[in-house]
Formats: sequence, structure tokens, C-alpha cells
Amino acid sequence: MKRIIPAAIAAAIAFGAASSANAAQTLTITGPSGTFGDDSVTCATGVTSCTFERTFTFLTPAGFTLASADIGSNFTGGNMMANIDFSRVTLNGVSFNTLSTGQQEFRNLLNQSLAAGGTNTLFVSGTSGGDAAFAGTLSFASTSAVPEPATWAMMLIGFGAVGATMRRRKQVARVNFA
Repeated sequence: MKRIIPAAIAAAIAFGAASSANAAQTLTITGPSGTFGDDSVTCATGVTSCTFERTFTFLTPAGFTLASADIGSNFTGGNMMANIDFSRVTLNGVSFNTLSTGQQEFRNLLNQSLAAGGTNTLFVSGTSGGDAAFAGTLSFASTSAVPEPATWAMMLIGFGAVGATMRRRKQVARVNFA
């Protein structure tokens, strides 16, 4: 019993340290655009390639319901093998389109619907040779309002009433000159 308690405490400390290292980064976006990225994707010393995962969360800015995004990679040191290869980039589970691969990769996502005021998750994963970076931009727009069925019904009833009124109007006598 005495051995289990120190082991449990050590496991809890290790779990807390690991979970904070992999915790999602929260983005604060209040306007029509925002940025995200990591300017230092590195590998352990002596490792030539490593995998990485980054998670970003943000609230849909007020007044917006659509998002478009792009992301690009770049190596930051002189080592051209230190580039990033994205394996997965998603916004709320929807994958980005691949525009280019290789030393500099680019992906984008156009007009993804978002819940007004909702929490969104941007996920980026891939491999890196170290000394690399990625950055992206989120742009927001609003959808035009679509009238509800009750609004359409009221409009049609109004047109019908105007038409009925015009049809029932008394005929005015006309004088014709020959």
C-alpha cells in the first residue's frame, strides 16, 4: 500500500506535465480575421525526423457564421530537409484542400459553416525535420439571412390580399369620343 501511493502521485504529476504540453492553444479572435501557427517545430537532438500535433481552439466571432482558412509551412534554418509535411489539417473535422507539397506546403479551406458563438477546433499534424515553422490565417464572413417559412407565407397572403382588392374594385365609367 505504501508503494502504491508514491507511484500514483508520480503518475499524476507525469500525466499533468504531459497533458499541459499537449494542451490546446486558445486563439482570441474578435474581428473578421485571426492568425495561428507555430514558429518553432523542432525535433529532439540527434533525431532527423519527428511527428508533431498542434490543436487550436477559438470561438466563432460575433456576427460571423462562415470561415475560410489557409496554412503554409516553411523551414526556418539553413537545413532544407527541415521542412514540414502536413499529414492532417482540419477545422471541426473538415479537411483542408492540399494546394502544394514539398519544401513549402500550402493548404486551404473555403466557406466552412460555423455555429454562431460556438467553440471550434483547428487541428494540425505532420512530420518535421526540425527547425521548421507553419502559420495560417482564418477569415470570417456571415451568410445572408434566409426568410423563415412563416415569413414567406405572410408575404404570399399579403400579395393575395392586394390582388383580391384590385380585382373587386368598382369599375369606373369610361367615356369614349368618336
